[in-house]
Amino acid sequence: MPAFGGQRAPAETQAEAGAVSKAQAAVDSAKSPQEKSAAMVALGRAYFDEGQEEKANEQYKAALDLDPQNAAAHLELGRLRIGDHNFSGAAAEFEATIRLAPEAGAGYGALGQLLAETGHSGDARPLLQKAADLDPTDWASRYRLALILSGAGQYVPARELLDEVVQIDPGNMPAREQLALDRFRHSDAAGATAEGQSMLAKDPNSPEGHRVMALSFWKQREFEASLAECAQALQGAPHSVMVLALQALNLWQLDRKKEARQLLTEISRDPEMRSSFATPSAFCRLLVCDGHDVGVVSDFVHRNRWVANPDEP
Repeated sequence: MPAFGGQRAPAETQAEAGAVSKAQAAVDSAKSPQEKSAAMVALGRAYFDEGQEEKANEQYKAALDLDPQNAAAHLELGRLRIGDHNFSGAAAEFEATIRLAPEAGAGYGALGQLLAETGHSGDARPLLQKAADLDPTDWASRYRLALILSGAGQYVPARELLDEVVQIDPGNMPAREQLALDRFRHSDAAGATAEGQSMLAKDPNSPEGHRVMALSFWKQREFEASLAECAQALQGAPHSVMVLALQALNLWQLDRKKEARQLLTEISRDPEMRSSFATPSAFCRLLVCDGHDVGVVSDFVHRNRWVANPDEP
């Protein structure tokens, strides 16, 4: 599907229309209720890819009317519920998927990722692990589990999972970025920089690649170059807290303090972003800091204490 608000290219529109027609033909030619139910799920997916969520929803429900044991229909309904921000409904559909297909990884992965996204990392971990164990191609569950482990300070198993993600999907930029950050964390700046350069060689517009290079230049004290990489990264991901933090630090180090404070004023309007700037430790985690970074960040936060408490006089 195209980006929200964009127009479909003629070839893309024709391809999607062809997918719907092909799926409809499979529904029409199905010989048994189970076969027709499975074909309806495929038709629903084709409608979903075309942006017709209501028609997709109708097909998934019709599929379950024909075959209440169709786990794939529950899985797709759950994904639709996430789009509607009905997280409890989505969880119920994923639980039904697991109940009907306990030896498949899809339901465990979908429920685990939903729980992780909604702040229930402890409950998500065993489900994501189960999904990874059952499906050797499931990079999404491995990636999400790696983030949870890394956040808990379990860097070695997290790195192993990220390596698996890249083996499954070599072009996975988020996983490659996390591997680069892990190298920074272990004082392998050269390895991290090489990873960032490789990412940009594959995709010159990769926000993840530009983020890695922005951090690399920061650590080399090349603040102008780091600032330029921040600008490139923000074109593709304008709300990246890490990049905004680094951008403010670069401006501060370049003695462009007024601009740095203007940026902080903008950031402080968003409570979630503000909390990431509230303390040196939170800021340092964003930037994978070394000793020099900690000193700069501590001074920066001290001199701009109002970021944490903008309502104080």
